[in-house]
Amino acid sequence: MTLHSEVNVDLEDTRRIPPPDPDREPLKVNVYERMAKAAAELMPLFPYDSAGAIVPCGAVFTGGPDMEHGHFFHWNTVNEVVVTYGANQAMLAPGQIFVTQQLHGVNSFLRNEKDPEAFAVMVITQHQSTSGDQREAVLARCKKCKAELVRHDYDATPHGLPGYDAKSYGADEDPIRQFATLYHSLKFVELRNSEEGRTCAECGHVNDVFPAERWGWGRQVAQTQAVSAAHRTLKEAAS
Repeated sequence: MTLHSEVNVDLEDTRRIPPPDPDREPLKVNVYERMAKAAAELMPLFPYDSAGAIVPCGAVFTGGPDMEHGHFFHWNTVNEVVVTYGANQAMLAPGQIFVTQQLHGVNSFLRNEKDPEAFAVMVITQHQSTSGDQREAVLARCKKCKAELVRHDYDATPHGLPGYDAKSYGADEDPIRQFATLYHSLKFVELRNSEEGRTCAECGHVNDVFPAERWGWGRQVAQTQAVSAAHRTLKEAAS
Protein backbone atom coordinates (compact mmCIF):
# COMPACT_ATOMS: atom_id res chain seq x y z
CA MET A 1 0.00 0.00 0.00
CA THR A 2 2.83 2.38 0.74
CA LEU A 3 4.37 1.74 -2.68
CA HIS A 4 0.99 2.28 -4.35
CA SER A 5 0.54 5.59 -2.55
CA GLU A 6 3.99 6.82 -3.58
CA VAL A 7 3.27 5.96 -7.23
CA ASN A 8 0.05 7.94 -7.14
CA VAL A 9 1.85 10.99 -5.76
CA ASP A 10 4.46 10.80 -8.50
CA LEU A 11 1.81 10.53 -11.22
CA GLU A 12 -0.12 13.44 -9.77
CA ASP A 13 2.99 15.63 -9.77
CA THR A 14 3.64 14.92 -13.45
CA ARG A 15 0.10 16.02 -14.36
CA ARG A 16 0.41 19.45 -12.82
CA ILE A 17 0.78 22.41 -15.15
CA PRO A 18 3.64 24.62 -13.96
CA PRO A 19 2.78 28.23 -13.03
CA PRO A 20 3.11 30.87 -15.77
CA ASP A 21 6.54 32.24 -16.54
CA PRO A 22 6.68 35.67 -14.81
CA ASP A 23 8.41 37.04 -17.91
CA ARG A 24 5.59 35.81 -20.18
CA GLU A 25 2.27 36.93 -18.78
CA PRO A 26 -0.62 34.93 -20.32
CA LEU A 27 -2.26 36.99 -23.05
CA LYS A 28 -4.94 36.49 -25.67
CA VAL A 29 -5.68 38.19 -28.98
CA ASN A 30 -8.38 38.01 -31.61
CA VAL A 31 -6.65 36.82 -34.78
CA TYR A 32 -9.11 38.58 -37.08
CA GLU A 33 -8.91 41.91 -35.27
CA ARG A 34 -5.11 41.80 -35.01
CA MET A 35 -4.51 40.90 -38.65
CA ALA A 36 -6.95 43.57 -39.89
CA LYS A 37 -4.35 46.09 -38.66
CA ALA A 38 -1.17 44.15 -39.40
CA ALA A 39 1.89 45.88 -40.86
CA ALA A 40 3.41 42.74 -42.38
CA GLU A 41 2.87 39.11 -43.21
CA LEU A 42 4.23 36.73 -40.57
CA MET A 43 3.64 39.32 -37.85
CA PRO A 44 4.08 37.92 -34.31
CA LEU A 45 0.74 38.08 -32.48
CA PHE A 46 2.32 38.24 -29.02
CA PRO A 47 5.39 40.08 -27.65
CA TYR A 48 7.22 36.86 -26.71
CA ASP A 49 9.95 35.34 -28.87
CA SER A 50 12.64 34.29 -26.37
CA ALA A 51 14.01 30.78 -25.88
CA GLY A 52 11.24 28.21 -25.42
CA ALA A 53 8.46 30.61 -26.46
CA ILE A 54 5.66 29.54 -28.78
CA VAL A 55 5.46 32.24 -31.47
CA PRO A 56 2.18 32.44 -33.45
CA CYS A 57 2.56 34.74 -36.48
CA GLY A 58 -0.38 35.99 -38.52
CA ALA A 59 -0.68 36.43 -42.28
CA VAL A 60 -3.53 37.75 -44.40
CA PHE A 61 -3.52 37.56 -48.20
CA THR A 62 -6.02 39.14 -50.58
CA GLY A 63 -6.50 38.89 -54.32
CA GLY A 64 -6.96 41.71 -56.79
CA PRO A 65 -6.13 42.82 -60.36
CA ASP A 66 -2.71 44.16 -59.34
CA MET A 67 -1.85 41.54 -56.72
CA GLU A 68 1.35 39.52 -56.97
CA HIS A 69 3.17 37.98 -54.01
CA GLY A 70 5.86 35.93 -55.68
CA HIS A 71 7.32 32.70 -54.33
CA PHE A 72 10.30 31.80 -52.15
CA PHE A 73 11.47 29.05 -49.80
CA HIS A 74 12.03 29.07 -46.05
CA TRP A 75 14.14 26.62 -44.05
CA ASN A 76 14.02 26.35 -40.27
CA THR A 77 15.61 24.00 -37.74
CA VAL A 78 12.41 24.15 -35.66
CA ASN A 79 8.99 22.95 -36.80
CA GLU A 80 6.22 25.30 -37.90
CA VAL A 81 2.48 24.63 -37.68
CA VAL A 82 -0.01 26.39 -39.99
CA VAL A 83 -3.68 26.94 -39.08
CA THR A 84 -6.07 28.47 -41.62
CA TYR A 85 -8.55 30.81 -39.93
CA GLY A 86 -10.59 31.34 -43.08
CA ALA A 87 -10.08 31.27 -46.84
CA ASN A 88 -11.85 31.60 -50.19
CA GLN A 89 -10.54 30.54 -53.59
CA ALA A 90 -7.36 29.39 -51.84
CA MET A 91 -5.33 26.20 -51.75
CA LEU A 92 -5.99 25.95 -48.01
CA ALA A 93 -9.42 25.12 -46.59
CA PRO A 94 -10.90 26.97 -43.58
CA GLY A 95 -9.79 25.19 -40.42
CA GLN A 96 -7.00 23.28 -42.17
CA ILE A 97 -3.96 22.48 -40.00
CA PHE A 98 -0.62 21.14 -41.18
CA VAL A 99 3.03 20.97 -40.15
CA THR A 100 5.53 22.32 -42.65
CA GLN A 101 8.66 20.48 -43.68
CA GLN A 102 11.92 22.09 -42.59
CA LEU A 103 12.35 23.39 -46.16
CA HIS A 104 9.02 24.64 -47.48
CA GLY A 105 7.69 26.90 -50.21
CA VAL A 106 6.00 30.18 -49.28
CA ASN A 107 3.47 32.15 -51.35
CA SER A 108 -0.01 33.61 -50.95
CA PHE A 109 -1.69 30.18 -51.25
CA LEU A 110 -4.38 31.82 -53.40
CA ARG A 111 -5.50 29.87 -56.47
CA ASN A 112 -5.65 33.06 -58.54
CA GLU A 113 -4.05 36.17 -57.06
CA LYS A 114 -5.90 38.34 -59.59
CA ASP A 115 -9.29 37.24 -58.22
CA PRO A 116 -10.66 39.99 -55.92
CA GLU A 117 -12.80 37.37 -54.15
CA ALA A 118 -9.75 35.33 -53.09
CA PHE A 119 -8.35 35.62 -49.57
CA ALA A 120 -6.67 33.61 -46.83
CA VAL A 121 -6.06 34.31 -43.14
CA MET A 122 -3.65 32.01 -41.37
CA VAL A 123 -1.40 31.69 -38.35
CA ILE A 124 2.06 30.14 -38.65
CA THR A 125 3.45 29.06 -35.28
CA GLN A 126 7.01 28.10 -34.43
CA HIS A 127 8.38 26.90 -31.08
CA GLN A 128 11.61 28.71 -30.30
CA SER A 129 14.61 26.54 -29.50
CA THR A 130 15.18 25.81 -25.81
CA SER A 131 18.87 24.93 -26.13
CA GLY A 132 21.63 25.25 -28.70
CA ASP A 133 21.56 27.39 -31.80
CA GLN A 134 18.58 27.92 -34.10
CA ARG A 135 19.22 28.35 -37.80
CA GLU A 136 17.03 29.60 -40.64
CA ALA A 137 17.43 30.37 -44.33
CA VAL A 138 15.42 32.11 -47.04
CA LEU A 139 16.10 31.21 -50.66
CA ALA A 140 14.75 31.72 -54.17
CA ARG A 141 14.85 29.58 -57.29
CA CYS A 142 14.93 30.54 -60.96
CA LYS A 143 11.44 30.69 -62.45
CA LYS A 144 12.70 29.13 -65.69
CA CYS A 145 15.09 26.31 -64.69
CA LYS A 146 14.43 26.07 -60.90
CA ALA A 147 18.13 26.42 -60.04
CA GLU A 148 18.91 28.23 -56.80
CA LEU A 149 19.21 31.99 -57.35
CA VAL A 150 20.12 33.23 -53.88
CA ARG A 151 20.24 31.80 -50.38
CA HIS A 152 20.42 33.85 -47.22
CA ASP A 153 21.41 31.72 -44.19
CA TYR A 154 21.24 33.30 -40.75
CA ASP A 155 21.47 32.64 -37.04
CA ALA A 156 18.00 32.83 -35.49
CA THR A 157 19.03 31.73 -32.00
CA PRO A 158 16.38 33.29 -29.72
CA HIS A 159 16.94 35.73 -26.90
CA GLY A 160 17.91 33.98 -23.69
CA LEU A 161 20.35 31.48 -25.22
CA PRO A 162 24.14 31.98 -25.32
CA GLY A 163 24.15 32.20 -29.12
CA TYR A 164 21.79 35.19 -29.28
CA ASP A 165 23.48 38.29 -30.71
CA ALA A 166 21.54 41.56 -30.57
CA LYS A 167 24.17 43.33 -32.68
CA SER A 168 23.31 41.09 -35.64
CA TYR A 169 20.04 43.04 -35.88
CA GLY A 170 21.78 46.36 -36.36
CA ALA A 171 21.76 47.57 -32.76
CA ASP A 172 22.57 46.65 -29.19
CA GLU A 173 19.88 45.24 -26.93
CA ASP A 174 16.65 47.00 -27.98
CA PRO A 175 13.56 47.19 -25.75
CA ILE A 176 11.49 45.87 -28.66
CA ARG A 177 13.40 43.08 -30.41
CA GLN A 178 13.38 42.47 -34.14
CA PHE A 179 11.76 39.16 -35.09
CA ALA A 180 14.56 37.20 -36.74
CA THR A 181 12.52 35.79 -39.63
CA LEU A 182 11.15 39.18 -40.69
CA TYR A 183 14.44 41.01 -40.27
CA HIS A 184 16.39 38.51 -42.34
CA SER A 185 13.63 38.13 -44.93
CA LEU A 186 14.25 41.80 -45.66
CA LYS A 187 17.96 41.03 -46.04
CA PHE A 188 17.01 38.23 -48.44
CA VAL A 189 15.03 40.71 -50.56
CA GLU A 190 18.09 42.95 -50.89
CA LEU A 191 20.03 40.01 -52.33
CA ARG A 192 17.16 38.66 -54.41
CA ASN A 193 16.37 41.99 -56.11
CA SER A 194 19.95 42.84 -56.97
CA GLU A 195 21.00 42.39 -60.60
CA GLU A 196 23.16 39.43 -59.62
CA GLY A 197 20.35 37.93 -57.53
CA ARG A 198 17.84 38.12 -60.37
CA THR A 199 20.12 36.61 -63.02
CA CYS A 200 20.29 32.81 -62.97
CA ALA A 201 23.86 31.51 -63.05
CA GLU A 202 22.67 28.25 -64.65
CA CYS A 203 20.46 29.37 -67.55
CA GLY A 204 20.98 33.14 -67.70
CA HIS A 205 17.28 33.96 -67.24
CA VAL A 206 16.65 37.36 -65.62
CA ASN A 207 13.91 36.84 -63.06
CA ASP A 208 11.30 39.45 -62.17
CA VAL A 209 11.82 41.68 -59.15
CA PHE A 210 10.42 40.05 -56.01
CA PRO A 211 7.34 42.08 -54.87
CA ALA A 212 8.62 42.75 -51.35
CA GLU A 213 6.12 45.53 -50.67
CA ARG A 214 3.29 42.97 -50.60
CA TRP A 215 4.89 41.29 -47.59
CA GLY A 216 5.50 44.47 -45.57
CA TRP A 217 8.79 43.32 -44.02
CA GLY A 218 10.51 46.66 -44.61
CA ARG A 219 7.75 48.55 -42.85
CA GLN A 220 7.71 46.13 -39.91
CA VAL A 221 11.48 46.33 -39.43
CA ALA A 222 11.47 50.14 -39.72
CA GLN A 223 8.59 50.48 -37.24
CA THR A 224 10.35 48.20 -34.77
CA GLN A 225 13.48 50.32 -35.00
CA ALA A 226 11.40 53.48 -34.53
CA VAL A 227 9.51 52.31 -31.44
CA SER A 228 12.73 51.10 -29.79
CA ALA A 229 14.31 54.49 -30.46
CA ALA A 230 11.17 56.22 -29.13
CA HIS A 231 11.36 54.14 -25.95
CA ARG A 232 14.96 55.24 -25.41
CA THR A 233 14.20 58.94 -25.99
CA LEU A 234 11.34 58.93 -23.48
CA LYS A 235 13.49 57.14 -20.92
CA GLU A 236 16.25 59.71 -21.43
CA ALA A 237 13.78 62.57 -21.12
CA ALA A 238 12.36 61.14 -17.89
CA SER A 239 15.84 60.83 -16.38
